[in-house]
Amino acid sequence: MVLSRPHVVRLLTATMVGRLPTVMAPIAVILLVTTATGSLATGGLLGAAYSLTAAVSQPGKGRLLDRYGPVRISGPGAVLHATALLALPHAVGAHRAGAVAAVVVAALTAPPLEAGLRAMWPRILADPGERRAAVVLDSTCSGLVFITGPLLTGALAAAHGPDAALTVAAVLGLAGTAGVLTSAPARSWHPAGQPVRKSGRLLTAWLGGLVAVLTGTGLATGAMNVWAVQLADVNGDPALTGLVPAVFSLGALAGSVLFASHLHRSSARRRLITGAAGLQAAWVVPLLAVHHHPATGVTVAAVAVPGLFHTVVTTSVVLTVQALAPAGRRAEAYAWLILAGGTGHALGTALAGALSTHPLGGPVLPALGAALTLAAAIRTLAHTAPGVRA
Repeated sequence: MVLSRPHVVRLLTATMVGRLPTVMAPIAVILLVTTATGSLATGGLLGAAYSLTAAVSQPGKGRLLDRYGPVRISGPGAVLHATALLALPHAVGAHRAGAVAAVVVAALTAPPLEAGLRAMWPRILADPGERRAAVVLDSTCSGLVFITGPLLTGALAAAHGPDAALTVAAVLGLAGTAGVLTSAPARSWHPAGQPVRKSGRLLTAWLGGLVAVLTGTGLATGAMNVWAVQLADVNGDPALTGLVPAVFSLGALAGSVLFASHLHRSSARRRLITGAAGLQAAWVVPLLAVHHHPATGVTVAAVAVPGLFHTVVTTSVVLTVQALAPAGRRAEAYAWLILAGGTGHALGTALAGALSTHPLGGPVLPALGAALTLAAAIRTLAHTAPGVRA
C-alpha cells in the first residue's frame, strides 16, 4: 500500500494544506472586490489576474525547483505570498492600482508545491505501480483541496467577510509549506538527470497538446466559479459561492475513486479521450438543469456530473507526463500543466465576469471549455506513442 511508504502521507497532507490559498484567493478576491466596488466584472478581472499570474509564472518556478530544490524556492515564496494576501484587503480599500499590485505579488510568489510533489514521487517511490497510485492519490487530494477551499472561503466570507478568508489562506499556506519543506525528501533534494541546458526543448508537440487539454478544463472551472457567484447573488445565499465548486469537486473525488479501480485496464491515450468525451457530454446536464428552471438544489447537484470526468482527464494527463518527461525537468513539465489549468481558469473567470448578463454566461461557457478539452485531446493522440502506459 503506497500510503504505508515513508513520507507519502506527510507530503500529501502538507501539500494539500499549502495549496489551499491558491484555491481560496481567487474566490476571496472576487468577493472582496465585488463587495468594495459593487462590480462583479471588476472582481472577476482581479480574480483572473491572480489565477493568470500564478499560472504564467509556473514554468519558471518549475525550472528553478528542478535546479535548486523546494527549500530555496518555496520557503521565501511562502513568506512573501502570505504577506501579500494579508495586505490585499488594505490595498483594495486604498486604491485600485494597489489592489492589482498586491494580487500580482501574491500570485507570483505562491510556492510551486503541486509541481514539487509530483516531481518527488520518482525520488521516493521506486515501483512504477506505486508511482501511478501516488498520482491518483494526489488527484484525490486535489479534489479535497477544491472542495475545502471554496467551502471554507464561502463560510468565512459569509461569517466574517472576505478579508478573514484571505487571512486564513495566508496562515494555511505557511503551515502547509513548512510541512513540506521540513520533510526529508525536500531537504535532501538534488538535481536529477541532465542539466536543464542540455536536455533539449521541453514544450514538444505531445506536451503542447496536453497543455491545450488542461487549458480547456481550466476555462470550464474558472467560468463555473463566477457562475457560482451569480447563483449566490440571484438566490440571496452567499454559501452558494463555495457550494457549487465544492459539489463539482465532490464529483471529481468520486471520479478519483472510480479511476483508481480501472487504472490498469486501459492505456493513457484511451483514458484521456474517454474522459474528454465524457466531460463534454457531462456539461450538458447543468445546461439542461438551468434551461428547465428547476430548484436551485437540482442545478447545484448537476454540477457533480462533469466533476466525475474532470478527474479522468487531469489524472490521465499527469500520468502521461510522468511517463514521458525528462528526469531532470519533471517539475518544469508539471509546471506547464499547472500553467495551462491556471491560464484557462483565468480566461474562464474573466470571460464569465464580462458575460455575466449575456446568454453565454452561466453554464454555457464551461461547456465551451469542455469542447476545447475534447478537441485538444483528439489532436494530442496523434503525438503520443500508442503504447504509452502511464
